[in-house]
Amino acid sequence: MNVYLFLAPSELDVLRHARLGFSAVSTCADPYQRNAPAVMPKVPRISDDAFEAELKRQFQALPAHIQGAFSFADFREKVLPKRPQIEAQMQQRLLAKVPKLPEPKGYASLVWCRFFKRWDNPLLWEYYADAHRGLVLEIDTAHPDFSSNKQVLRPVVYAAERPTADHPLKPFPALFHRAPEYAHEEEIRLIRPLAEAHPAEAEGAYYYPLPVQAVRSLTLGIDAQAATRQWINQTFRYDLRYKSQCHLYEIRLDPHRFDLHRITLQEAVDEE
Repeated sequence: MNVYLFLAPSELDVLRHARLGFSAVSTCADPYQRNAPAVMPKVPRISDDAFEAELKRQFQALPAHIQGAFSFADFREKVLPKRPQIEAQMQQRLLAKVPKLPEPKGYASLVWCRFFKRWDNPLLWEYYADAHRGLVLEIDTAHPDFSSNKQVLRPVVYAAERPTADHPLKPFPALFHRAPEYAHEEEIRLIRPLAEAHPAEAEGAYYYPLPVQAVRSLTLGIDAQAATRQWINQTFRYDLRYKSQCHLYEIRLDPHRFDLHRITLQEAVDEE
């Protein structure tokens, strides 16, 4: 599977030092994933009608030979003094329907890197590549470095329902679910242990080595600045780590639709 990593011009260290940037999961901005305070249901008040319905349910649940021994009125009169206890049981059953959410405490030991399924999504270029001034790397996750049993690489699921603690998608179901409003991103997340990551200069930032053999292509944004273009050209002309297997492209706009296209850097030079 090939995935795409969007970078701003300030993140060229990914290529310069061949290191893949990660962020601490505990610093995540998504409040759903860190279980920010939620609206908790209040203890429901049991109405007279609901209480009467519960007494009838209990009476009808009695074995037939016991029901035949006395009437519902007799049963009601006998259990009526226990109304507080019966109401407490009813309230507990109603509260038990509140789902248990995944516990985020374990996320403190994790870091993640965010990839995406597509290179041609204009929204991703705007938000993750400095408004089209950055670039995107195509990375082949078939490389052995992405097959470790100490990591989880998985597409994000988009749905209105939040995952519960017993969700079948394990581990870390909350880290691979987002609201449907984010579905346009088509994100693929890589989770690794923080303990084995190298701390970077910025607070909350870490890195793992980037296997340069896994980098299949680099695409410059439509508004990439001259300094970025020059650095990319020099790096990929003289750095033998990337020169042989990495293809270089540049973005061009579609004249009819809101689509993006790629041309090779040589084709871009020939246009000038």
